[in-house]
Amino acid sequence: MSKLEKISLKDRLATELRRKILTGALPPHSRVTEQDLADEYGVSRAVVRETMLVLELQGLITSVPYKGSVVASISRTEVAELLLPIRIHIEQFALKQGMPLFDADTFEAFDRVLAEMQRAIYNKDIEAFNEADMRFHAIIVDASPTDSARSIWDSIHPRIRMHFALQTGRTGALPEFLEDHRRLVDIFRTGDVNASVAAIKAHIIETNEPHLSVLDKSVQA
Repeated sequence: MSKLEKISLKDRLATELRRKILTGALPPHSRVTEQDLADEYGVSRAVVRETMLVLELQGLITSVPYKGSVVASISRTEVAELLLPIRIHIEQFALKQGMPLFDADTFEAFDRVLAEMQRAIYNKDIEAFNEADMRFHAIIVDASPTDSARSIWDSIHPRIRMHFALQTGRTGALPEFLEDHRRLVDIFRTGDVNASVAAIKAHIIETNEPHLSVLDKSVQA
């Protein structure tokens, strides 16, 4: 097997394990071992080892002394006191920098994502809704003409995805979340930067803080 094929195999395995973690098929604190994964997927332990290193760097797996590797969890404290404030700062910064550059293509992109959210609700597909939610906010971040917003966003992206995976589907509030995103786009269309900056902060807080209690189960040993 060539090196390229090995890398492709590692990437495929990482994608599959990432999907299982972010959908809850591999719940927080689940123990993962090289041998079990090698046997299940018919790959070498070396490939599994490389894959687990990737997932650990992405914050999805943690190494525990004397216990091996386990699926990571995320606490309401981390979300409330770290992730949400960072998200607010990044997205407000991106809006201040990028809103003057919003054009028809930008709003077409928002509309496509809103349609994806609507389909996900109809299909009861939580994973698809979360992916669309991530794309919605990535449009905001990518609007900034500087690289710093995207760089910081990329560094916390896996933790945001884990937060969404463990929280969104348990809230029963997807239709409300969709409407809140629609209201955001309506405000963006006005071109009012100050109103948009205030709205994104309210959105991040109001669609998350009332539901943080559902994360308590993810940190139970």
